[in-house]
Amino acid sequence: MERYTLCGGRLQPGAGGAWGVWRLEPAELGRAAVPHAQALARRLRGGGTAFYPDCIQGTAVLPGADGPGVRVGFCLCTRALWLAAEGPLPLAGLPLAAVPPTPAGALLALLRQAAESAVPALQRQEDRLARLEDALGRGQLRGFGAEALAERRALAALHGGWAALAHLALDLQADPGRCLGRAERAAFGRFAARAARLRDEIETLREYTMQLWQLYHANIELRQNRVTTWLTVVATVFLPLDLVTGWYGMNFADMLAPNAPWGYPAVCALCAALALGGVRYCRRKGML
Repeated sequence: MERYTLCGGRLQPGAGGAWGVWRLEPAELGRAAVPHAQALARRLRGGGTAFYPDCIQGTAVLPGADGPGVRVGFCLCTRALWLAAEGPLPLAGLPLAAVPPTPAGALLALLRQAAESAVPALQRQEDRLARLEDALGRGQLRGFGAEALAERRALAALHGGWAALAHLALDLQADPGRCLGRAERAAFGRFAARAARLRDEIETLREYTMQLWQLYHANIELRQNRVTTWLTVVATVFLPLDLVTGWYGMNFADMLAPNAPWGYPAVCALCAALALGGVRYCRRKGML
């Protein structure tokens, strides 16, 4: 378990100060002096927010910049904040200049830091989608489906994560237990609006990905239609020739052309006429 305190406008490791932030592993909840520790352990697994007379408990999933998010359970009191995280949690040096200098402000600063790292991550994701669109425009379809599906799944996870953070901030802004001050509630309200904007931007990227997915399938259908068209042209040109071949391959003794000196040239001329007629027909129908 690690303790952090406010020093020079930032969280720094160490004891002292009017209030503190404790970072602990989920397995340490039973040994730490956390109010309603068992409830927090259950909430860390299942999620949700609870308001007690002496504290606020909840769960937040901090979306990663380019990877999976970190699940954090928190217990917020007037002079203490306990954070139980299932992964790395950057608390050392966390700036608190733009938030109230309280434990609730430390939680808000952690959420704001995740939002600030999400903006360039979304820009990189938008650039990747633009490159996919360029490749699709050049007809490079190999590997497109797997990449587009991975982007769709990543955006879906981010959308759900920021929607959940927006709801969490709205719950803290409402503060039915009146554990937070007016400035803290207003700050959580502003973060809720910011998280909602990020959620809407992610929703726009999801729609962009869906449009690319539909365009990808349209290109595949276009290629299939082209193949079908060429098969139709080949069948139109060569099926009459197959008919002539099968007819004159019966070898009946009384057939006219095989016994005549002009039979072979006549059959060749007939085949050429049929082939040219098939090509002309396909051109008139727009197949060639």
